[in-house]
Parts: sequence; structure tokens; C-alpha cells
Amino acid sequence: MKAIKKNANSLFPFSFVYKGSKEPQNELPTHMHDFHEIIYVHKGTGTFFINNTLYDMNQGDVFLVPNDTIHHAVPNQDDLVTSSVVFFSPALIQTIPIDENFSYTFIVEKIKKHKHYKISLSETKQMTFEKYLNDIDQELQEKQMGSIHAAILITHQILLYLSRLSIEQIDQAFKEENFNRFWMNEIFAYIDRNLQDNISLSLLAEKAHVSPAHFSRVFKEATGIGLTVYMNKKRTFKAKELLWKTDYPVAHIAELSGFDSTPHFYRTFKKFIGTTPSSYRKKQRNMFKSSSD
Repeated sequence: MKAIKKNANSLFPFSFVYKGSKEPQNELPTHMHDFHEIIYVHKGTGTFFINNTLYDMNQGDVFLVPNDTIHHAVPNQDDLVTSSVVFFSPALIQTIPIDENFSYTFIVEKIKKHKHYKISLSETKQMTFEKYLNDIDQELQEKQMGSIHAAILITHQILLYLSRLSIEQIDQAFKEENFNRFWMNEIFAYIDRNLQDNISLSLLAEKAHVSPAHFSRVFKEATGIGLTVYMNKKRTFKAKELLWKTDYPVAHIAELSGFDSTPHFYRTFKKFIGTTPSSYRKKQRNMFKSSSD
């Protein structure tokens, strides 16, 4: 899957969409990218597939999608979602080295740990959050000196605000929310646990106790893509992580990621990432080395 890049010529990419709305057919299919994303729902309804879980989308919901997290939004055709989105590179998030046990990436790491990506805001908290978003929009519209810096500083404030809210909400929500409300969630989890196996449409339909035709239709509605493409994307994501975190040979990574052959792995990886596995590994390590110097 090709990583989405915005402001690709900028050293520290940052993008902002204020109160945007899209028809379901204009939403991107299931995808992932190198940057973090904060989505706030002003109005409308829909569902949001993030990692292995489907969430309801309603007014006042905040979704924080960390980098390299597979996701796909499905707005309700009869009640389109209007949302604001902050889209930013992890390199932008700086924590001042003072004697306090806090990092602006706290909320991102917490979400990655719990794999729960949604925070619902009360009416009072919605007003506070919308003020942050309005301030970013005003800075970028007025284009005064340092407007991008100001927008990034407000993004830091948003991350601090969400970190504080997470203490109250995320742990409890993770325990209480009924994740089985959507039967597909169990299927997503099964796929994630068994990427190395030969997973077929008929096998998954049998596990879900539905017909293959019904399974295929609901799966595509939830993810925006068919099962084969979804599996290839998930396996590519796993391969990206292994290329970065291990020294395993590429052929072994192909096997661990569930690809049926090394040539298939090369073709699929290049199709979605835009480069070969070896080139991707080399680039990531050179970037890490440069940032450590």
C-alpha cells in the first residue's frame, strides 16, 4: 500500500482540513500512512474501521490514528460526516526535557497499547476541542509570521488535552465497550492472529456463520476493499515492521508475513509501498542514523 504523504517537500509535514465532508464513494479505501491523524466529528454519522475494530462515528467523537495503522471511514450516505482532521509527522512532536513525567506522545503510545482509538467528548469538552481546531484554522487562514509554528503548537495542546482525557476515559471504555457488537470484529482479530496461514473467503465465512456472498459484501462495506487486497495490505504492513525492527533476510520476512513466495512479496510490497523491501529497509535505517547524529 502506498503511504499517503502531504506536503512531501517539507521536512516536517503538517496538513489540516477544517470542517470537511466527503461522500462515501470519495473516501479512501482501507489504507495506512507514515503520519499521525486526529479526526474530530462535528456532525453526521457513520462507521470507522481502525486496525481490527469497527467504531460508530457520531458528533463529538475524536479518533486518533497513529502512523502505520490501517483504517477506513464509512460515512452514512443519509447523514454525511463533517469532520476536521489534523495530519502531522511524528517528527513534529517535541517534548521539553524538564523534570516531569510527561510526553506529548503519551496519548499515541497509550492508544497503540490498548488498541482503542476513540474518545467521545461531552458537550462542554466539545466546545473546548472545537476552539483548538478553530484556532488552527484561523492561524492558517491569516498566514501571519509563524502561522505553521502556531498551528503545530496548538496541535501539542490538543495532544496534552487528549492525554488528560484518556486518564478518565480510555481505560474504562476499553473495558466496557461491547466490541462484539459488530461480528466482523472477531474476523479482523482472527486474520491478524493468523496472517501466516492460508486464509480463504470460505474459511472466514464459515467462522462467521454466514454465506461467502454475504461475508464478501459486508467485508467490503466495512473496509472499502475486497478480502484479497485487505490480506495483502495487512501482510505488507507486518513486513514493513519486520524490515524496520529485525535483521531477518527478506525471504524469511516474506514467509513470516504470510506471502506464498518471495517474488509475490516483492511485487506486492512495491505496489503498496512504492519501493522494494531492501530499499525500504535501507532508507529507514539511513533516516534513523541521520536523526541520531
